[in-house]
Formats: sequence, structure tokens, C-alpha cells
Amino acid sequence: MIRKTLALLCAFAAAVPASAGNLMLGPVKLDPTYGFQTSYEDNIYRVPRDINRTAVSGGGVRGSWIFDNDLGLKVETPLSENQKLSLGYDADFQNYTTQPSGNNAINQTAGGDYAFKGSKTKVAAYDHYVNTHDPQFNPNGTAINGALVTREARWENTAGASSEYYLGDKFFAGVDGSDDVNRYLDRSGGANSLANLLDSSVVTFGAKGGYQLAPKTRAFVAVHQVLTHYTEHTRADNHRDTHADFGVEGDLTAKLKGLVQTGLVYERYGADPANQNRQTVSRHWSFLTQLDYKATEKDTFTLMLNRATLDAETFGSRYYITTGVNAAYNHKLGEKVTLGVNAAAQQDRYSENFVVGNNNKIRRDDTYSAGLKADYQVYEWLKTGVSYSNVDRYSTFSREFNFRDNITSVNARVAF
Repeated sequence: MIRKTLALLCAFAAAVPASAGNLMLGPVKLDPTYGFQTSYEDNIYRVPRDINRTAVSGGGVRGSWIFDNDLGLKVETPLSENQKLSLGYDADFQNYTTQPSGNNAINQTAGGDYAFKGSKTKVAAYDHYVNTHDPQFNPNGTAINGALVTREARWENTAGASSEYYLGDKFFAGVDGSDDVNRYLDRSGGANSLANLLDSSVVTFGAKGGYQLAPKTRAFVAVHQVLTHYTEHTRADNHRDTHADFGVEGDLTAKLKGLVQTGLVYERYGADPANQNRQTVSRHWSFLTQLDYKATEKDTFTLMLNRATLDAETFGSRYYITTGVNAAYNHKLGEKVTLGVNAAAQQDRYSENFVVGNNNKIRRDDTYSAGLKADYQVYEWLKTGVSYSNVDRYSTFSREFNFRDNITSVNARVAF
């Protein structure tokens, strides 16, 4: 059935003229897409190198060809002059040549977004659902021995809403809230299953207000509460957080757009019955910078800086602080070709000591990545490209968490 569908899509694409744009059905805009990518990844489990031709963890270093077929559809419809509803569905079929029974996966996403914009009021609501498989090997988990590490199926649903109201021409105030539910489907592992470790519900709510500095630029302050609850009682890491942030967003200059934000995070954890000495309160500084700089019509730079506190995906530590930088540059060569390069560095520092064998120390991971790409716009509706990326991680637990991974890809995408 999948092969027949792909064949029909390819035949349809060949029949569409080069000037085709979005498909319209009355006032409804339809955006069907199909993408194909073939990649070779030389360390699909992202594990340390083998020693004496023997796997250290996660099934050992294995390479694989990966064939990706992605089908999607977006639908946008105006409900009135100032209301819009957007719906979307995407299915991604991944096929591996190495151990396909454990690695092949189907990842699906579906969602809806509602937006209202009045003269002084903005309202938005959304619901996004994901039914997916985690990567073949979770490097944050306990080292796993054996020939094959299977994927974990899970679903996640995120729903939320927000509203803003302008008080006069300059001041604005708003509220927002969301609920994120995450569930793993395989509970056969008992106390050691990912369901037991990661099933959770995260509720976020708060307020945001500020001042309009320019027509497309504003300064703001925001305060949010985040309630994280783990479904299984074996993980005593439920916590309630307060985030206080301030920053500037919008058009910062004529060529520079984005967000510059910083703030404080206060976390309070429940007591751990198994370890009464565990830390229950933590305070951290956070920041987030996302910038797009259009130097010329053909040259674009992007930059992201971040520092945040995230829950650890392991029993060994309650949270880790991640600090990173990611930069990219794209250059348009003529009317058809776009060249790109990117580089990133990230440090993850865990809150409590890990105990692995005779080692008892704080885990810290330093991850570096870089990539190159070239895209060619064959027609308005057809794009193809090649890319290469490298990721290296160096950990204080080198035997368990170090890895090097290289991915080389060729892709094509049809969008109407």
C-alpha cells in the first residue's frame, strides 16, 4: 500500500507544472508534501567505540543505510476575517538495512492550531499529538549489553492556549497555559522500563506583559509555574518550578530579528523516601537567544544561545543544566542553489553523582557538532539536496557515554 501511494505521488508530481503553488479548495489552502531521504549513519546506536572488537554498550558500533519516506498534509482555513484554523498530519516511515526488525519505525504527528487577532486582542489555542519511537539506544540510560537494542514506542500530547490584550497603544498583558502528557507503551521491563522512568505530565501556566518599543519590537517580563508529575511512584522526582524571565523580541534592527531573554529558575522537589539527603531546592540562571540576521539578499546568519534546567532521563540524577551555542550560515548561489554550514557546542552537567563500577562522580557531557549542506531548487515545487553532519560527545564517563557519529544524506522533497 505504501509503495502504491508513493508511486501515485511521484506520478502526480511529474504532471504538475513548474509554476504550481499552494492548492486551493475554495477558501481552504492545502499543502501536501512528500519527502525522500537516504542516509548512511556509521554509529546508529551512538555508543562508545568497541574495544577488542567487542561491544562496550548498546549493541556496539553499527552502521546502517536509512531510507526515509515522509508524507504530510497541512490544511489552513479562514473561519472569519480575523480567525484561522490550521490542521496537519505527517507520517514518517524509517527503514534500516541493519537489524531492521528492531530499528524500523513509523513516526506520526497530528495537530491543530487556532488563531484570533482583533484590534487589541490575540487568542491562540493548539493541540499537538505525536505517536513515535525513540531512537534505537538512549545514551542517557544504563549501558545495555547484547546484540540488539530495540526502539521504545510512545505517544505524547501537548495542548495549550494563550491570550494577549493591548492596554492602549504601547502596553500589553497576557496569560497562557499548557499540558504535556508523555506515555511509553512497553511496560514489560517492570521497574526498569522507560514507562516507569519517563511517563509524566507537565502543566505550565503563567502571565506575560510588556511595552511596545516599536511597531514590531517589544520588551516583556513573564512569570510561569511548571508542575512536573511522574506517573510511577518509583521515581521520586516530582517538582514545582517558578520561572521569572525578561527580554526583548521582534525586529531588533532593520536586518536583525529574534529573541533575547534571560531569567531565574527556582525548583522545589518532593522528598525522596529512599534518600532523605537528596537536594530538594535548586536555583539557576537561564537565558535564551534566537537571532536571524539577513546580511544581504543572499546571505543569512542564525544564532542560538541557551542555558536551561532539564529533567534527567535516568535515576542517577534529578536534573542537568544544559548550556549551548548553535550557529548557521546560508548563502544563495544564483537562483537555484543554496549552500549552508552549521556548528554547535553543548555542555550538560548533571546535578548528582553517578555511580558506574568503581567511578562515583558528577557526570558532564560535552557535545560538538558540525555540518554542511547544498540544496537545489529544481522547480518551485521540487527541491533536492545533499548534507553531511558529524557529532562527537566527550563525557566524564567516557567508556559509557562517549561517541562519534557521522551521517551523509541525499534528499528530495515535493511540496505543492
